[in-house]
Amino acid sequence: MRNAIFKNIFFTAMAVFVVSVVCIVAALYGYFSAQQRQNLESEALYLSAAVAHGGGDFLCSVPHTDGTRVTYIAADGTVLFDSASDPASMENHALRDEVKQALESGAGYSSRFSQTSDRRTANYAVRMEDGTVLRVSNTLYTRAMLAINLFTPLLLVLVLAMILSLASAAGMSRRITDPLGAIDLRDPDDRGVYEELRPLVRRIRAQNREIQRNMEDLKAEHARQDEMRREFTANVSHELKTPLTSISGYAELIQGGMVRQEDVPRFAGTIWREAQRLIVLVNDIIRLSRLDDKDVEEERKPVELSALCREVIESLSPAADEKSISFSLTGTPATVTGIRQILGEVVYNLCDNAIKYNRPGGSVAVDVREEDDQAVLSVKDTGIGIPEEELGRVFERFYRVDKSHSKEVGGTGLGLSIVKHGAAYHNAAVEVESTPGEGTCFTVRFPQKSAVSHRQPAIPAGEKEE
Repeated sequence: MRNAIFKNIFFTAMAVFVVSVVCIVAALYGYFSAQQRQNLESEALYLSAAVAHGGGDFLCSVPHTDGTRVTYIAADGTVLFDSASDPASMENHALRDEVKQALESGAGYSSRFSQTSDRRTANYAVRMEDGTVLRVSNTLYTRAMLAINLFTPLLLVLVLAMILSLASAAGMSRRITDPLGAIDLRDPDDRGVYEELRPLVRRIRAQNREIQRNMEDLKAEHARQDEMRREFTANVSHELKTPLTSISGYAELIQGGMVRQEDVPRFAGTIWREAQRLIVLVNDIIRLSRLDDKDVEEERKPVELSALCREVIESLSPAADEKSISFSLTGTPATVTGIRQILGEVVYNLCDNAIKYNRPGGSVAVDVREEDDQAVLSVKDTGIGIPEEELGRVFERFYRVDKSHSKEVGGTGLGLSIVKHGAAYHNAAVEVESTPGEGTCFTVRFPQKSAVSHRQPAIPAGEKEE
């Protein structure tokens, strides 16, 4: 960084120097050009007065400075005298710009490349009383010539400027970078830095605080996830161990011949029920695992929620009839783009829970409608309800509100977790309202125009809900 700053300062100083030299040469050129014209005019007036008093022969006796050329021209343009060339060999000057101007208005000026002197000259001509013209010429300085003449002093100035620029660039780059290098990024302090760096130091300090907060949040989230993982493992172990213990115990009794023949069907029925319980549990765990898997992708199609709810209600009719629970389906058709199997599991688990946690003779109201570019599904029961302090945990895996009746109710405790993950797969939001003793209402809001989230995978269409 220091090298970059050093180079920038040095080359900037050199660029400023070059521009300054160009401007100085241009200014000097303008000054010298004006001064040269003024000198030519003064000399021409002086010589014309002398010629008018002493005649043309006066010019032969006058010494001329280096570079100055005097030409005496007749009214018809014939050269009568020239201090640099033989007049007889010179062409007629009547058409020269400065001579024409002098003949017409009394004085004239021009600058051009002279064939005689082989250089660019400035010419000033003045008309005398007898009609003749006296012209004074001198070599005209060009910008290049001026720069060449100033080469030695400019070279000395360049060397001096380079030395000063190197020293200045080194000092400035050190003054800029040293405070930056002295900043403690872990605990920046703006008291020891110059004013321009204080906003940067404050930003670094604010970012450090933000990073620290994020790290603390990540640690807390990691701890929470770790605790949930341990709890999930313990719950899975318990849920698997209970039916397996029953199956193993009854099978051992039958194998040892310790069961009367008439009790064998009852024992076999118990083994079958516990095995079915295991199958349901394993299937639910597989569903959640596949919903967590980020590499699975399924084709998304339009799904009409009302028709899907009707199918689910029909499949749950036997379970509802056992508890004398009535189902109602209201609302209007609403279409969601998504995976039919997963949407079916969301509806199934909500309706299944509404039956399990309902009172005998209760009711379940399923409503589907469109609302603000959303497809809204609500399942409301007249069951035992959920205490307010438990509402935040109902979507946790294996969490049951009424643990004392969990065995009687049945299920795996994974139904609402599947609902939560299935809704998240479709970018949907799940809301729950409940009053203990009166019932619970779950509402799922699907964005109709949004595609399925790529953050969650689908469950293969071939897997069947238990």
